Amino acid sequence: MSSNANNQPLPKQLEERAKEFGTHAFQAVSSFSWLWPFRGVLFAITNPSLIGSVRPALIKSLILSSIIFLALLIFTYLPQMTILVLLTGPLAPLFALILIGAESLLILTFLAKPLFLEPALTQVFDAALVARGQRELVIQGKKRIGGGGSSSKGKDVGKALVRPLQGFTPSGIAKYALSLPLNFIPAVGTAFFILYNGTELEGPGWHSRYFQLKGLSKQQRQSFIESHRPEYTAFGAATLLLNLVPFVGLLFSFTNTIGAALWAADVEAKENLIGSEGESAKNR
Repeated sequence: MSSNANNQPLPKQLEERAKEFGTHAFQAVSSFSWLWPFRGVLFAITNPSLIGSVRPALIKSLILSSIIFLALLIFTYLPQMTILVLLTGPLAPLFALILIGAESLLILTFLAKPLFLEPALTQVFDAALVARGQRELVIQGKKRIGGGGSSSKGKDVGKALVRPLQGFTPSGIAKYALSLPLNFIPAVGTAFFILYNGTELEGPGWHSRYFQLKGLSKQQRQSFIESHRPEYTAFGAATLLLNLVPFVGLLFSFTNTIGAALWAADVEAKENLIGSEGESAKNR
């Protein structure tokens, strides 16, 4: 099939890719999974103790986010807006802010994620699962993690944390950095940037803790992710969009985590779908 596609004329290949992208984007939007991050915001407001339990990390996130965004705003906003004016016209000031948000997110990944963000987000994820009636899943998952270090499955998932920007491995960083110029494409560039990175770098990383608690193997996790790729694209795009909000973008990592936990609790409540899919994969 791929050889036939390669033999097709370039315009035909581009047309087919555009159709695939359109279908995937439609499935992502119609899945309504992009609502989960916003439900996370609402749940955090109505359950303030969830965020209050990680207040030090929250404050550090706010301070670090503000400092980096302000520095980029002072030194890079005008040059980038000048270029964008030539390409996008009157929307240049808005697109320049989005671009600075994307750049600050890249810098924050190096500074905040390994220092204090991931453990705090994992704590929030577990607390949100418990608040949604999944206490047993958390308890049994922690027992499995604590006692499963010698098994191959335990080694595979034993170090998993909630990881926004999961794809920011060295290759992921390169992909993200190379996708930044998409923002310079008139009219549709920023939308392509958000959808691309929502698909490639974001979505599934928010459920790494859930997969860990379930004790799923790498193959089982990948099978579930592939069968729900449009939903993860929608979720990832929405979380990235919130993370790009000036000054407070990193704070949305906490509410995005809550949204991911609410989604996981919903999956778990629907007859343990992930477990069923994992068992099916085993029995094939």
